[in-house]
Amino acid sequence: MKLLQKVSLMITVMDYDKLGSNDAIGRCILGCSATGAELRHWMDMLASPRRPIAQWHTLGPVEEPEKP
Repeated sequence: MKLLQKVSLMITVMDYDKLGSNDAIGRCILGCSATGAELRHWMDMLASPRRPIAQWHTLGPVEEPEKP
């Protein structure tokens, strides 16, 4: 359980396109590096192991990686 407190999950929603490229629509981060509602959701899950804690989250922007 101690290691779980140091984990973060980045969930990225993609737009699937058969002809073109698959673009990222947005993402949500849950875990120790999250903030606001996402962090509260993570803390609720840690406080109630083995119990489902369902919550909707708003997708945030997907930052493009910096180019060298």
